[in-house]
Amino acid sequence: MERSVPPGVRREIDRQESPEIHLVFLTLRHKMLPEPIRVVSDPADFLLGGYLYQGFEFEITLLSDAEEAPKARLTVQNVDRRIGDAVFNATEPARLDIEVVAGSQFDLSVAPRVPLGPSVEHIYVARHLYLTDVEGDVLQLSGTIRSWDYTQESWPALRATQNRFPGLYWS
Repeated sequence: MERSVPPGVRREIDRQESPEIHLVFLTLRHKMLPEPIRVVSDPADFLLGGYLYQGFEFEITLLSDAEEAPKARLTVQNVDRRIGDAVFNATEPARLDIEVVAGSQFDLSVAPRVPLGPSVEHIYVARHLYLTDVEGDVLQLSGTIRSWDYTQESWPALRATQNRFPGLYWS
């Protein structure tokens, strides 16, 4: 499988210090939420794709690119008891989308920050992920971001039985 992020860009994103600001936009969906939560890894608010992303600093790693199913780690500050209560009372994992965009594509002089052009170039996009294995304390919450593990699906998913495919069987 080919890596969707060039190695040089990935090293630049993972560096402690960089001349370019890489903004991570997260969209979190769950049945218990009336609408998705949209946050960006910056203290300021941003407009992207017609949606307002609230400034909320968090730590995240990009999805792994190894033999096993891709996974990453997300850590947020537990600034409100309601965050932890909502996460721990959930009966199924939340859905997550990740988008990484260079900060130089935004007008940083206005609030909320808006794109400089009609569209932005995404450095990295990962959609349809799950937030699992959430643990936390009074200071922070951490969880594992996973994609669907297709190796756990039964194969073949559809069996060619006589009832399902009568044309395959001669009487």
